[in-house]
Amino acid sequence: MLGAAVVGPGKDVARAGDPQSFGVTATRVSVDFVVRDKDGEFLRGLTARDVDVSEDGVRQRLDSLDLVDHGVDLAAGLPLPLREPPPLVAVVFDSLGPESRRAAHQAVLSHLGQPSALQPLVGLFAIDQGLRQLQAFTDNPQTVRRALGRLLTGGSTAYSGLREREAIRHAHAGLGDGSPQTSVVPAEMAGEPECRLEGDDVIRRLKVLQSRMKESFDVLERDQRGSATVNALLALVDALGAHPGRKAVLLFSEGLSVPSGAGSPLRSVVAAANRAAVSIYAADAAGLRARSVADETRRSLETLRTRLELVQAAPAGQRGPGAAEMPDSGIALLERNEDALRLAPENGLGNLAEQTGGILLHGTNDLAAGLARIEEDLATHYVLSYTPSNARSDGRYRSIRVDVARPHGSLQSRQGYFAVPTPLPSPVLESEAPILARLESGGLPTLIPVQVRVLQYPAEPPSSVVPIVVEVPTSGFRADFDGNDRLFRRDFTILTLVRDQKRQVLAKASQRYRVSSAREDGGDPVLFYREARLPPGSYTVEVLAQDALSTRAGGARATVEIEDPPAGHLRASSLMLVGKVEKVETGEAGLPAPLRYQDVLLYPALASPARAPADEPIVLFLTAWPGIDRQSVEARVEVLRDERIIHVLSAGTHEAGPDGRVQLASSLPAGGLAPGVYELRMILTDGRDAETRSASLLVSRAAEAARP
Repeated sequence: MLGAAVVGPGKDVARAGDPQSFGVTATRVSVDFVVRDKDGEFLRGLTARDVDVSEDGVRQRLDSLDLVDHGVDLAAGLPLPLREPPPLVAVVFDSLGPESRRAAHQAVLSHLGQPSALQPLVGLFAIDQGLRQLQAFTDNPQTVRRALGRLLTGGSTAYSGLREREAIRHAHAGLGDGSPQTSVVPAEMAGEPECRLEGDDVIRRLKVLQSRMKESFDVLERDQRGSATVNALLALVDALGAHPGRKAVLLFSEGLSVPSGAGSPLRSVVAAANRAAVSIYAADAAGLRARSVADETRRSLETLRTRLELVQAAPAGQRGPGAAEMPDSGIALLERNEDALRLAPENGLGNLAEQTGGILLHGTNDLAAGLARIEEDLATHYVLSYTPSNARSDGRYRSIRVDVARPHGSLQSRQGYFAVPTPLPSPVLESEAPILARLESGGLPTLIPVQVRVLQYPAEPPSSVVPIVVEVPTSGFRADFDGNDRLFRRDFTILTLVRDQKRQVLAKASQRYRVSSAREDGGDPVLFYREARLPPGSYTVEVLAQDALSTRAGGARATVEIEDPPAGHLRASSLMLVGKVEKVETGEAGLPAPLRYQDVLLYPALASPARAPADEPIVLFLTAWPGIDRQSVEARVEVLRDERIIHVLSAGTHEAGPDGRVQLASSLPAGGLAPGVYELRMILTDGRDAETRSASLLVSRAAEAARP
């Protein structure tokens, strides 16, 4: 089944090792596409005169058009020499129920038994509460078959589907589907004499309460599932992007439950897939559904409408808690309609497939037949390239449309990208794109104050963990007042980039914040914390905070030097002047280890130099690792002003803990220091090696130190 690559008529013939992928550089965009005739056969013989490509509705000039064909020599019946790496196919099972798992298992198993000229590398993955690998990429069908067995035997989190939504509809006696009206009493209440229910109003209120409870849980659960799916796809697409050539994700799902708030991350998946040359093929694992999507929507709306009538029919004083929150207009019905439509395979899964150049397999129990179509798409496709007429790297989403002048039946192509030319180590999220473009434009904006502190923590040499702490005042972002809730709402994103000396981006991290506060100034500042793992060298960390409501922004830069200490010798982290202390619960997981000291988190003072009032102590914190065969570290602190040592204090000798590290937290009285700038040095020795770490300190009067 090992495939081959043949380049047919076209201008720029692809050479071995050249990535046949959708890519974006400062000057060129490449798009692969598949076009078929009305009989479903691949349409060959296209030339540049037959193909038009437009970006944001503006026609572009083609630079090249190539045909890449993995296949066989039909005359000899033998594979041709391989010209490029075989495609990757990641088969993903998205939180499937037992029946859907069996259907997906049988579809893949049947396809593996079919003869094929293309032998892609196949990997198996499952999305549950995270992304789980069932089988690493392999070209051995027997290995894939064995791994498929784990799909049936392994457990998974069961999310609600059609059956559960049917239960919600019947939560108050089969409402909306013509079923007889019968009393519904939770099983937990059966046989309890102290809970006798009498009267239609009481039963009516119970029906409404039970329906609302199940429906609310259903919505929250699907939000969680949608977020897990989006995050897993982003991680998978990011990893596949490093492989040259075409890649595909075959997503078996019962419906993409993307909540209304996840639209932006889903578009990030599309953009990341298009940038990495990954086509997403979606298969509706529920197969031939008993009811159509339109019928599913109709039944959901009838249930909600009936529930509304029940509540409104109850006496005003007997509607119970929560009844006042029930909808009293058609708005809620429209929202429920939108929610039901998002569950339809043709919408969520179909849009994901269409916008990444894939297809949707649905409405059939024979999913194996569609898998052959996917393999054909991977085996034979066109690649076009063009230089965008809009050369601005503004971070906006650019839509792409490919048209073919010759008569045809269908055309699959990628449909857009974010205009961010910088090569990045992880997918570009929609909230990040305008910020990345702004960073590339030159100097950092200053309308929003941003402070950053970067430390180095050589826990596992030769690499170091690099804690990055950012503080931004919430008052710097525009607040929209919500008169209904009487809250001030803000929407902003904080992004960090780590660059090496060649300005290449080695790490990227961001967080979008949607926060509400009763205070107009927003209250406490936002603390953003991330860690990077870096080898020895010099690095620059860039931070930018941007307001989504006003486009105001602010940024900051910091540098860090990662040393390469000899193996087995004394190592030490940065010297941190503590700015804030936060109590934590003993045993609480997920906390930043570099900043944790016993039962507190120590945050660095972010101003440069650090500020301290003359009447308060200064807290210094540092972590050290004694050299091999050494068990303790001795420390002293020197205080310098104008390069002269004015104080020397002993910080004592400290034994290494079970993890081999020594945490030094020392208090320095500042009462005897006059206002001014000082250098603090901590000198360490383990009896054989010595290390020195330093930090700057601005001692000021109390009133001055309180200023930001």
